[in-house]
Amino acid sequence: MTESQQQPQPSIPARPPVRPRASAFHRAQHAAWMRRRVLRIGALCTLGLLLVGSLAGCAVAAGFGTLPNADSLVARPLPSDTLVYDRTGTVLIADLHPPGYQHYQEPLGAMGRYLPAATVAIEDANFWNEPGVDPVSMARAGWTDLRAHAIVEGGSTITQQLVKRRLVGSDRSFTRKFREASLAMRISSDFSKRQILEMYLNEISYGNAAYGAAAAARIYFHVEPAHLDLAQAALLAGLPQDPTLLNPLRHLDAARARQKQVLAAMVRDHAVTQEQADAALAEDLSPPAHLFGPTVLDLAPGFVAWLSGQLADRFGRDAVQQGGLRVVSTLDWSLEQLAQRTITDAVRENHWRNLTDGALASIDPRTGQVLALVGSAGPDVPGGQFDMAVWPPRNPGSSFKILTYTAAIESRRYTMVTPIPDVPLTVQAPGDKPYQPKNYDLGYHGTCQLQACLGNSLNVPAVEVELGTGIADVVNQARRLGAPPYRQSSGHYTDGDPASSFTPSLTLGGYGETPLQMASAASARAAQGVLHQPEGVLRATDVSGRVRYRPSGDGRQAVSAGTAYIVSQMLSDAGNRTAIFGRSTPLTLAGRHAAGKTGTTDDFSDAWTVGYTPSLATAIWMGNTSFKPMATDTDGMVVAAPAWHRFMEGALDDLQKGDEWYQPPPEVQAQWAGGRQAWFLPGTNPGMAAPSLPSYVHLGGGWSSAAGGAPARKGPGCRSWTVQGASYWSCTAGDSGLPGDPGS
Repeated sequence: MTESQQQPQPSIPARPPVRPRASAFHRAQHAAWMRRRVLRIGALCTLGLLLVGSLAGCAVAAGFGTLPNADSLVARPLPSDTLVYDRTGTVLIADLHPPGYQHYQEPLGAMGRYLPAATVAIEDANFWNEPGVDPVSMARAGWTDLRAHAIVEGGSTITQQLVKRRLVGSDRSFTRKFREASLAMRISSDFSKRQILEMYLNEISYGNAAYGAAAAARIYFHVEPAHLDLAQAALLAGLPQDPTLLNPLRHLDAARARQKQVLAAMVRDHAVTQEQADAALAEDLSPPAHLFGPTVLDLAPGFVAWLSGQLADRFGRDAVQQGGLRVVSTLDWSLEQLAQRTITDAVRENHWRNLTDGALASIDPRTGQVLALVGSAGPDVPGGQFDMAVWPPRNPGSSFKILTYTAAIESRRYTMVTPIPDVPLTVQAPGDKPYQPKNYDLGYHGTCQLQACLGNSLNVPAVEVELGTGIADVVNQARRLGAPPYRQSSGHYTDGDPASSFTPSLTLGGYGETPLQMASAASARAAQGVLHQPEGVLRATDVSGRVRYRPSGDGRQAVSAGTAYIVSQMLSDAGNRTAIFGRSTPLTLAGRHAAGKTGTTDDFSDAWTVGYTPSLATAIWMGNTSFKPMATDTDGMVVAAPAWHRFMEGALDDLQKGDEWYQPPPEVQAQWAGGRQAWFLPGTNPGMAAPSLPSYVHLGGGWSSAAGGAPARKGPGCRSWTVQGASYWSCTAGDSGLPGDPGS
């Protein structure tokens, strides 16, 4: 053997044994194990980071901006609808909210059993146990986001979703996600789980303008959330995932598929049994078996429109639509329905007279509470879009004379028996054109007592009384009684012009009034001169029940009790209107005392009746919003008075009010005058003559002066006579009820 042959050779490493190739199944198992391990590690890291971030507080937050205050969840509640109820607090008459947004704040206990359980099951199964975040879910979402270099997956808990909506917004960034998680943990420690779930269910959008569970229940099923059954609750709980694509009004199949997922999650969480879930899934929720879809709550549109203005003046318009007020109104729902039927029926019955619309306002004189307010005969009549009970003003015709005669009695220049000449009258103030008022029948009737001039609605004596009292005094009296006359110019109305700027046509209704104003003035006389401003609210509270407003009920003495009593006596005495209207008119209520006065414009475009008892003051307007005249002779006594009569009798029956009337106040003195009992204010007496008129007023025009007694107008069947210096006339057969009537 050679030397070379004896040298050792380098060893060749042995080839390692070849392992058998892993099966696809084992590879999948290994990959799943790795993912779970990564997720666990990621979850622990995430939880650790969040805990460190929470403990570090401001130091950690400094790199991401100042964190919002979690207390603002409670301090700044969501905008909520204002709900308006009738005076009993049981009939919901209005839901006030901005267009495209409905929200009602409800406690969790009022949301029933199914909807909260369904929401937790589908949105956050670990909700009751997690610390505001779910580390496993967050890690899974975080891993996906890291691989995509963007926020592409959720993993948010209910608490995080609440934070996102209310505090940090929804921009897709890691910074926002960190802030969201940090706040969720803080909120979970500051609030109970029930509080968090309640805030979430009141917050989340369900589509179709429904924000919060209560709005969703009402819009989709027209029930309160506590009354949702399992099928309905499961369908609603699925909508927040995508309210547009799952909209059951447009995509019912998609909504039902999501409902199936919700029910499966509830079964998994043992919230319901499989049998209950199957029964719910089988329930028919397709239209028209249910009531899907928003409804318009429009029970008393005229009243609600006026009340909304009152609330806006007190709280601001935004607070009315978004402040979550709960308003118990003054509206008597029974009387409101009666009022609407009355106006609608009267317009329908008189349609042949070219009458198209009407309005009514009715007030409790003792409080000023508006019990009924009807702005139109209906939404489909010409002009039905206007609230004619409140705006715009219309010519009140002779119903304004009540205000003139109130001012006359209050001035103590006149008494209820002062003789007033009904003779040709010309008023020509310096710089003005001559004004010559005419009576309804274009005739003159001699001399009448003031109460008969009022009851028979004679125009010429009314202008004379107005001039003797002073036009400015009449204007100021109307304003004190809550019925300021409106002047119209170029389509605009003003009620603050100087009292001295009004003309003699005022007393004949030459300036605008509204039914609500006329009812208010009537209510002051009905309350013995005390005016309570028209009020629509009994109580207003916020969603927590804290009282925001309760009216004081205070009134002010707008006219003396004695004047109110005397005017009421004149207006309630049917004998005062017998000469023109006869003994039986719709102004008389069977078995009850009532004061009333009609009014009609010269062109028959407006017909009115205003009247009252101690318990109820009501004004009615009938006419055309277009100012188109009604048929000739369609006056207040023909169309408005029958409607007033129908409403007053029905309302007083409903209020269980029998015959009520006033006792004479101490300041009023009773005396006999002209064969009748009359009442006088201190310092006045039956023998008082009418005051001198301004020098630019001319009486007579060929007739004898008032002092001499002007002759009465005569016609077929008419008669005239004089009693204690007052001249009377009547064209009625039999007893007219007037003092000394020779025909009785």
